[in-house]
Amino acid sequence: MNTHILLTISILISNRPDTVRKCLDSIQPLLKKVPSELILVDTGCGEQVRSVIEEYTDNIVDFVWCRNFAKARNAGLERARGEWFMYMDDDEWFEDVRDIIRFFNSGEFRIYGVGLYTTRDYIRTDGSQYIDSLAARMVRLEPDIRFIYRIHECFNRAPGKAKRIDAFTHHYGYAYQTAEKAREHAARNIGLLQEELAEHPSNMRHMLQLVQEYNALGEAEKSLELSLEAIERAKAGAVEEEYCLSSLYGNAINGYIVTYQYDEAIRKGEEYIKSKRTDRMVKALIAGRLAVAYVDKEDYGKAFSHAKNYWDTYQAYLKNRDAFIGFETPVTQSCFNKQKRTPILGNGVRAAVHCGQAVWAWKWFREMDWRLEKYSLDFGVIRDILKCMAGADMQELPLYEKMCNVILERQDLEEVVLEDVLECCDIHEEMQDGGEMDFCEEAEGCRVCDSQIFRKRTRGISAFGNLPIEHWFIRLARLTAAAFWPERGISCRGEEAEAMALEIWKAREESMLYMKAYHMPQTVNILGGDMGHMLEEIPFSQWEKDLTDHFSRYTWKDTVWLAKAFRAVREQDSMRMLAWRAACGISRASWETAALENMAEESDGFADNVLGGLREYALCRIKLCEEIYKEKIIRSMPDLLPEEYQGAYVIRNLLEKTEAAQYAEAVESVREIMNLLPGLAPIMRHYLKWLEIQLERQKKESTQAAGELQVLARQIKARVHALMEAGQYEAALGVTEQLLPLLPGDGELQQLQKEIISKLRSG
Repeated sequence: MNTHILLTISILISNRPDTVRKCLDSIQPLLKKVPSELILVDTGCGEQVRSVIEEYTDNIVDFVWCRNFAKARNAGLERARGEWFMYMDDDEWFEDVRDIIRFFNSGEFRIYGVGLYTTRDYIRTDGSQYIDSLAARMVRLEPDIRFIYRIHECFNRAPGKAKRIDAFTHHYGYAYQTAEKAREHAARNIGLLQEELAEHPSNMRHMLQLVQEYNALGEAEKSLELSLEAIERAKAGAVEEEYCLSSLYGNAINGYIVTYQYDEAIRKGEEYIKSKRTDRMVKALIAGRLAVAYVDKEDYGKAFSHAKNYWDTYQAYLKNRDAFIGFETPVTQSCFNKQKRTPILGNGVRAAVHCGQAVWAWKWFREMDWRLEKYSLDFGVIRDILKCMAGADMQELPLYEKMCNVILERQDLEEVVLEDVLECCDIHEEMQDGGEMDFCEEAEGCRVCDSQIFRKRTRGISAFGNLPIEHWFIRLARLTAAAFWPERGISCRGEEAEAMALEIWKAREESMLYMKAYHMPQTVNILGGDMGHMLEEIPFSQWEKDLTDHFSRYTWKDTVWLAKAFRAVREQDSMRMLAWRAACGISRASWETAALENMAEESDGFADNVLGGLREYALCRIKLCEEIYKEKIIRSMPDLLPEEYQGAYVIRNLLEKTEAAQYAEAVESVREIMNLLPGLAPIMRHYLKWLEIQLERQKKESTQAAGELQVLARQIKARVHALMEAGQYEAALGVTEQLLPLLPGDGELQQLQKEIISKLRSG
């Protein structure tokens, strides 16, 4: 009984035992549901594979391999009895053939001459990377239909319009275990293509296939060279398979881009995109590449224009993909797939944000594959989004926030986002170049809050306040936005502000300069919080460690702004504030000591500045001691106290002796302090020098005073003698009584007094 055969499936069989069964199993639903026949062309498969294929059919054609794929295909085609013919290789297999079954069983096949489906060519053996290509693998058979070309064979003509079928095959033929295997395979293909070109030098299909082989090898320069050669050949005369020429124009621009020849890409690209020889798909491809080149040149206006041209063609492609079938070649068929689309639209996003086109940026951004692709990192999309986000207005900001939310769905990008945010808000150079501002202790009437620099600075950071990242800088952004940019819609009051400030303080190694730049203490105050409450949340022992760490990194001079901020804390005599004031005082004393190089010349400065810092330290430490320890212990057993508290009492004694000008006794106190608190040795060494200066000055003053008194005594004695000669003994006695206490050891004066008393008694 003769059964009408609708479809012939022909497969070349080589020695691939790992895939041949997958291939044959994948077409079984098709063979069962569509009147079909299976023809297998054995090109030298070996006994093992032969035994496998014989399980599926006895319709096997033996073919002696002759380095010509068209001849091998035609061997199967000559035996075909079907109305349609489909061909495959034994290293590929269908994922799903239901749409092919529908195509035939619905009768739709009658209005078409060619059927196309996708071949998914894997680049890596684990299947993680692949390229989808639309292939014309099905044809309606007519008497003259045959295969042509040794390599990358195809039908000699299309006997009707083409139909895109929703099916694809897995193909691992280009997934090589080693680079050597890849080169081996490419060398075979290149050799066959060169043979074809030798016979048909004007055939643009062979040239296009050849440049693709070099692309696969990563030899972009060679691919570019051949593309330009083909273009020049076409300009010189007629060519065969001219429909492939357009793709060679596109491949040339690809070559310029991948070899970073952006100037040439722009020069030639602007020419080619206007050429009548480039089709719609190639014009879109070139537009996408020009967007890349113009972004690199920071010509964002032209980049935006080309990205939009690419986008418009892509939208037309989505609406009617079949209208583009005639333009799809090995170069162009990936033009709109996600792997190519993502970097092009990424550059479009960059251009759009720089041009103030946030709506377009968001539209293109949504089409990027952020879950799988990493092109965004290579092309700086994140950096430019965040950079422009800092200056976005209230209408645009929600779109930027949406973009950031999508980016942050990938946890591995959170660190990248943070780095770029910190770079956008970097204030190190600004602060070093005189950007410091006086801190206003009062929440109201702040002089700096209305300054242009401060407004610009806080506007930038506040844009990032809604990012879903738990990091000290984002917390600072929220505080800043809540305090100075309420229109951002971020609210933060009282206890919440204090809690955020605490987290920022914990990261002070990184955050200190930013706390200063954005006036964090004042911000907390504005929001109804109190830095003192924040301090109370820190365990006292940890607070002491924090202060040690803080002043090992920063001097008193570096953190005057913080000292001013803490002066605004309501409870200045709380334990934490006393510890802060003590640490700040000793840091001030250390800094001032280092600043005073010549002690003799700077003695007044030493007394005013260094002694002031020591006094603050001693008084605050003593208050702390009295809070912590019982009075009885402090009074009767001071040696039980930690050395810093013992030292504080000695420093207080030292300062009292210094104020009383008891410099000799003060020297002993200095030595005691150096034993108790060796960390204060640099200050105490300068203190000793200063005391030596004071002792020397005191000695000189004493000597000078004694000499002046002797001169005065001689003058007074002469006066006493004159009074005695005048008989005014009572007046003379009064003078001696006033002078004797000043000169208690003066014998002459004592003798004069005795003589005066004798005269008065005898007289």
